[in-house]
Amino acid sequence: MKSLSGKLFFLLLVLVSTTLAIDPPVKLWEKWYYTSWDVAFFRDIEITLSGDLFIGCLIYDYTPPIRENFVALLIDQDGNVIWEVPHAYDGAQSYDGLVLSDGSYIVTGSATDYSSSSTIGLYIHKIASDGSTEWTKLYDYPDTKEAGYGITCLPDGGFAVCGRVNGTGSSTAGQAWLLRTDAYGDTLWTETWGTSIENYGKSILFNNDELVVLAKGEDDTLITQGTHLLFYDLDGNYLRGTDYPELLYILPGDMCQASDGGYTFVTEKYPSITHTDSYGEILWRYSIPVQPTDTRKGYCVRRTMDSGYIFSGWTGYWQWWADSEEFNAPVAEADTGSTEDGWLVKFNSEGDYLWHVQHETGTDNHFYSVVQLPQGGYITGGTWAGSGYLVRYAPETGIEVEEPLSSVTLDVSPNPFSASLSISCSIPEPALIELSIYDLSGRLVESLPCGSVSEGEHSLVWAPAVSVPAGCYMVRLSSPFGSFSERCVFLK
Repeated sequence: MKSLSGKLFFLLLVLVSTTLAIDPPVKLWEKWYYTSWDVAFFRDIEITLSGDLFIGCLIYDYTPPIRENFVALLIDQDGNVIWEVPHAYDGAQSYDGLVLSDGSYIVTGSATDYSSSSTIGLYIHKIASDGSTEWTKLYDYPDTKEAGYGITCLPDGGFAVCGRVNGTGSSTAGQAWLLRTDAYGDTLWTETWGTSIENYGKSILFNNDELVVLAKGEDDTLITQGTHLLFYDLDGNYLRGTDYPELLYILPGDMCQASDGGYTFVTEKYPSITHTDSYGEILWRYSIPVQPTDTRKGYCVRRTMDSGYIFSGWTGYWQWWADSEEFNAPVAEADTGSTEDGWLVKFNSEGDYLWHVQHETGTDNHFYSVVQLPQGGYITGGTWAGSGYLVRYAPETGIEVEEPLSSVTLDVSPNPFSASLSISCSIPEPALIELSIYDLSGRLVESLPCGSVSEGEHSLVWAPAVSVPAGCYMVRLSSPFGSFSERCVFLK
C-alpha cells in the first residue's frame, strides 16, 4: 500500500514536478453520437490494424419508424463513423470486444431471443473486416439470466468468455461462468464458480497457457466476497485462485497484462489499481480514498507504450481525494459533486501517480474505456446523458525525453513472412536488452533470449509455434537507450 505523510509528499511532489514537469493532456475534440436515440453507451474501445477505433456498444431506438439496435461500430481517429453492426438478437448489448489478427472482430454481451421465449442470455457476435456478420450465437439457460463481460482469443482460433450464469431478477446474483468455444462459436466446455450470491467474471486473459479471470464472489476455498483472480487451464480445470481480504465486497473493474508478465487490475466501486505477478501475488496496490457517499467508479485499465497504465471511469468528489494525505495527487479545484465527470488517471509502471483529467462539463459523462493511440495521445469514451460520447486528448507535454541514439536500430525481414522472421538490432555499448513479440491486443506471445549483449549488431530468429495464428504482431526491443518496435505480418 502506497502512502506518504502530507509534508513529505508535498516536498516529493515539488521535486518530481520540477524534474519531470508532466502536464495532463489537452483535449483536442469531443463528439456526441445518436443523441436522438433512446440510449447509446460506448462500452469498449479497441485499436484496429489500421488505427481506427472498434467500439462495442449498446445503441438502440425503439421509437417508430426507426427501431434499430447496434452492437458495434467502426470509427476513425477523427470521430467519423465508418460502419455500424446491427443486432442479431433483441436488446443486444456489447460489454467487451477484440480486434483479431486477421482484421476481423468479435464482441460479447447479453441479448434476448424472443422467438424462443428466451430470458437474457450470453451472446457472441463475430464480425468481418467490412462490418458484416460472420456468425452469432446465444448461450442461454431457461428462466435465468446470463451475460458475457470479457472475451479473449486462444491459440487454436477459438475464444474464452467470462461472465455470469443462473442470474435472477434484476441483480447480478448468480455464478461466475467460464465458456470456451471453437472458432465458430460452438461450445467446447463451460465451468461455473461460486455460490449463489453475487458472482461473475468481469475480465479474462490468456497467458502462460492459462486462462486468468478477474472475478467477484466466493466459494468454500475463497471466502472473501470481493475482487479476486481465478486461474484455469485450457481444458477448464480450476488451477488456483487468489483471495484479497482487503477487497471485501469490492466489485472488479478491468484487467490488463503487465509488461513483466503479471497482471494489473482496477476495481469498480471504491477504485484501486493493483499489480500482481503471474501467480496473482500482489506486488503493489494503489488505493484511492473515498467518502461513503462518493460515486467514483473505475471501469478500464490499459497498459501504455511506456509500460505504465491509463485508467478511466468517473468521479464526482475530486476535491476530497486531492486533499487526502493518503493519495499522491496535487490539489485540484473544488468540485461540487453535482455531476459525475469523466475521469482519466495515468500511473507509471510502479503505480506512482503521474497526472489526472477530470472532465467537468456540468452534465453527467462517463468514461467506460480508453486507448492510447499509436502516435501518442488518447481516445476515451462512454456516454453523455444517454448519448454515445468520445473525447480525444493530445499526448502529454513537458516530459523530458532523451532523444534515441541514432546507432540503435531494429529491423525485421522478410515482412510478411511465413516460416521464420529474422530480427536484427544494434546498440552503441554493452547493455541488458529484451526482445519480445506481442499480438495486437497487447498479449505477450514470446520472449526471445537476449540478456547482456556486447555493443554492435545482433541477430535472432523468431519461428512461431504451430499454435500461433496468422496475423499482425509487434516486435519490441527494450534497452537502456529506449524502446523500439516494428510491426510484422505472419502468413500461413
